[in-house]
This record gives sequence, C-alpha cells and structure tokens, in this order.
Amino acid sequence: MNDPVSSKILRSESPSRRVVQIAFAIGAILTAVQFHRFVVSLSQTAPEVLALRPAAVDAWLPISSFMSLVYLVRTGVANTVHPAGLVLFTLILLLALTLRRGFCSWVCPVGTLSEYAHLAGRYLFKRNARMPRPLDIALRSIKYLLLSLFVVLICRMTAEDLRAFIHGPYNRVCDVKMYAMFAPPSVTTLTVIAALGILSLVFKNFWCRYLCPYGALLGLASIPSPTAVRRAPARCTGCGACTAACPNSIRVHSSNTVRSPECTACYGCVSACPQAGALRMGLPRSKKALTLSLYGLVTLAAFVFVPQAFRAFGYWDTDTPNELYRRFVADLSAIGHPRTSGRLSGPE
Repeated sequence: MNDPVSSKILRSESPSRRVVQIAFAIGAILTAVQFHRFVVSLSQTAPEVLALRPAAVDAWLPISSFMSLVYLVRTGVANTVHPAGLVLFTLILLLALTLRRGFCSWVCPVGTLSEYAHLAGRYLFKRNARMPRPLDIALRSIKYLLLSLFVVLICRMTAEDLRAFIHGPYNRVCDVKMYAMFAPPSVTTLTVIAALGILSLVFKNFWCRYLCPYGALLGLASIPSPTAVRRAPARCTGCGACTAACPNSIRVHSSNTVRSPECTACYGCVSACPQAGALRMGLPRSKKALTLSLYGLVTLAAFVFVPQAFRAFGYWDTDTPNELYRRFVADLSAIGHPRTSGRLSGPE
C-alpha cells in the first residue's frame, strides 16, 4: 500500500532537512543515554565512578530556562544552576525572531516524531483526518492558554522569588524529576504517550498544533521575523500545491507573505511549488531566496557553535556539586514543587 501524496511530499523535499532532523535526533538520544548513566551513577558511593552529566539535557527544561531569562532581564544576573538551558532557550527565541519557528520542524525531536507520525498515518489510512474549522480554532487556543498561564505565574514572581526557586533543591534536580517520569514510566505516562501517538497518526502535528506551549511562544516570537515565505502573484498559477503540502494547514496560495505563527519554516510549500520563482523563503526587499540548504546550515551551525562558545567561556555546566546531587536524589520523592510544598528554597 502506497500513498502518492506522502511519497510526493517526501520526494519533493531536499534531503537537507531530513539530515538535520536525524542529526539532532541522534544528539537527543545520545544526551538521554548519557544522562541515564549519570542518574544511575548517583546511586554509587565511590565519587570516581560518577558519570558526567550532559549539560545539553537542560534543553528539556524550558520552564526553568524561561524563569532564568526573566531573572536575567530583571537583575542582569545569569543563573549558574542550569546555564546551558538559559543559553539554548535564548538561542531558540532569537532564531524564532529572525528565522521563524524553524526549531519545531528542524531541531525538536518531538516535532520530528510528530511529523513522521502523521506521514505514517497518511500511509496507513490513505489520508489524515481534518478537524472541523471551529474545533480546530478552539483546540489551537489550548497551547496559548497554557503559555499564558506559565507567563503570568512566572512574571508575577518577584526577583527574590525567582532567585529562591532557581537555586532551590527542586530546580537543581528538576532534570532528574523529569527523568523519573519515564524511567520507568507510570501507567498514566504511558497512557498519555499512547493517546498522543494515536492522535498524531490521525491528525497532522496534533501535539505541536494544539498543545505545545513552547511552540506557541516561538510562534508568537516569529510573527515580526523579517524572514518569511513570500509569494510572487505574477508568477503564481493558483494551483494550491503549496497549501496542500503545508503540514500546518496554512493557506499559502492566497497569501503574499506568510505571517502565520503556525509556520515552522519546514519549506514544504516551497518545495511543492511547481512554478519557478513563485514561492520563496526570504527577506522583504531581497529577491534572493534563503534556500532550504542554507537555512539548514545556519540552524545547524547556530546549535553547534553557540554552545561551544559559551562552554569555552565557562558558562555551560551546572554549578551543582555531585555531592549535593547525590543528597537531593537520595531523597527525591520528598522534594516537591515549591508552589505545592510551601517553600521556595531549601538546604544546600
């Protein structure tokens, strides 16, 4: 059984994005494996057998990183608990402001899984289901509501509250708390993952489109971006191939400039356009296109060289001593979220 639409989309795309996606997916897997080794080694008594903690795991802590960014803006002080998280979160925001929301379709492993899930669903069921427009709009509001909740709660915190949380025991081991949700996963965790997996097979990018507050933040940040998909009406035939190829259901063929926060710079529309020069990704007053390969190269270079630069300057690894990690992890279940346990800081 073969779906001609899925095959056409896959064939029309340059392998550049797939290569970048796979590279970041491999990086995420290696980071997860190394972090597993680190957590397991925390139970060992001999300090010399402690595995190195991969700082890149901070990328999975966007809420903590957002709090660190707010604290930095207010006080001018960059936290040293999860410095890599602050670096990566800020980098991702800056890329969204300049190059749109490409993180979601090029870098994020969850975005990659979601994309391949809906392509697999299209292969299995011949097509993906389409939400009725009123329901689609209502569901899309969920991620913005979640984002609003986080933004309001964090921005209402005083600088002292932020400092206390950032340097408190919960934030210091929130990476291990996250790990504990999946190793081993509870019945609830497995149920949620299974439900999202099934929904992602049926509906395009279900998690990213309806539920991800991180994607909502990047989408809003990308609206003023000078980089955008631009249509040349004089060359466009109105065939609608671009709109059909868009995984986010954007009506590209009726827009001169795509400003939608749902655009993830996947280049699906540009690759599917049969008319040379009718559609391009680029700057407003430049006739030169930002090619898919160049976009991928810039994205890859940013995530390679920026972390290396901050590592060279000594701002990358956590300042949490291994002994403190061991002490907190040994009593992990007793360390609750400060908003529920009634304390923002604890013994260090």
